[in-house]
Amino acid sequence: MDDQSAQGPVYLDPEYRSMNPRYGKNNEQPVWGLAKPLPRVVRPGMRRDEHTQQETYDTKPRGEAEAAPELGATPGLSNSRSNATNTPATPATPTQHPPTYASAAQQGAPVEHAVYGTQPDGMLRPMESEIGSGGGAMKEAEMGQSEHEEFLNNWVKIRNYLKEPFAEWLATTIALFIGLTGTLAISTGGTNAGTKLSENWSWGLGSMVDIYLAGGVSGAHLNPGISIALWIFRGFPGRRCCYYVIAQVLGAITAAGLAYCIYRDSIVTFVPTASAGSSGLGFYTEPMNHISSATAFFTEFIADAILLCVIFAMGDDSNAPPGAGMHSFVIGLVIYVLCICLGFNTGGCLNPVRDFGPRLVALMVGYGGETFTARNGWWFWGGWVATISGCLVGAVLYDTFIFIGGESPINYAPRRRMRAKLKEETKWRHRLGIGKCKIPSLEEGIKKLED
Repeated sequence: MDDQSAQGPVYLDPEYRSMNPRYGKNNEQPVWGLAKPLPRVVRPGMRRDEHTQQETYDTKPRGEAEAAPELGATPGLSNSRSNATNTPATPATPTQHPPTYASAAQQGAPVEHAVYGTQPDGMLRPMESEIGSGGGAMKEAEMGQSEHEEFLNNWVKIRNYLKEPFAEWLATTIALFIGLTGTLAISTGGTNAGTKLSENWSWGLGSMVDIYLAGGVSGAHLNPGISIALWIFRGFPGRRCCYYVIAQVLGAITAAGLAYCIYRDSIVTFVPTASAGSSGLGFYTEPMNHISSATAFFTEFIADAILLCVIFAMGDDSNAPPGAGMHSFVIGLVIYVLCICLGFNTGGCLNPVRDFGPRLVALMVGYGGETFTARNGWWFWGGWVATISGCLVGAVLYDTFIFIGGESPINYAPRRRMRAKLKEETKWRHRLGIGKCKIPSLEEGIKKLED
């Protein structure tokens, strides 16, 4: 028998699904990734004022955000999760469909009803549950299967819970390993070394391959700046952002360790004195001697701003995203072009962990403390500050001038933006137990904004 996949029919043995019950199941959670358009989610700052009195300040860690109806989305790209969760509470006739923003506006109904639906008493209600919140969405075991049937062995169960950090670690490891070995091949190759162009190709194609590898599982961010930008501007959960960054750092360390093991003999042969100014630059980045600190900073800043603009554009289904499977290819080409155009001044960092992980390994294998003190701590103000701030500014630019989705804070109404800010502060004061005396005044401010 054949089973339909994104790439067409795939042969499926009649007994395969019964022996592998998790095969073919729809992903219960949205994936904020670089391999396809980004999910549309409802965030606190988007909610209408009249519904906020029904919201609570949950002091426990939040689950994922809700799937949101799309505004002016391209036909054929609507989010199926929003269709599943936005069903009205009252029974509908067979020809009725859940209202959308557009249909509500055409029929003269308040837009709020398109998002929240109505109860029999006419009161507006919020969406029933948040994706991943653990309430009604994951009730008893699916299809009546037991846990034993769901997970073939203990490792499968562990992997199911940690699949995202595992995928992010593996993708980062392979992407940086390809890039680092391409760079070391040139810095230690002597007269047989390749060209700078081949080094740039190794970084671009390495990133492309690993977005294909993990894009459908973790999203293959590979870069803390991308994870942080998705958290702030697209509703990517904060907890996931934290362990994604940890996985990315660990992946960078693993990649650098493997690259050193593979190229150790070449390093010893062609560059006998291991130092930050010799083969060390094959591991990490550093501005050229004649490049000023300001020029170096803004080189990385602008490169990452451009990268984020491109990533957000391809993740925006109301813009002109590439066809299926092309996101990875385009992002790989963009990284390649950025390395060509902006890599000369600084070595082309673009990614904080691309510089930080290899520096740690270089320090451990004997390159000395100069690895972290060179250029007044370039690893921090260039490798981390310039790249992450560039990502955030690139996201702001795209959302300010192009993006129309309501999940971006740039598109919040001022009143709702302030309300969301106060709620976030209240939530964290509850969680951390810091400054609880200010909580009543914060709640009073929230009530005033809701009136």
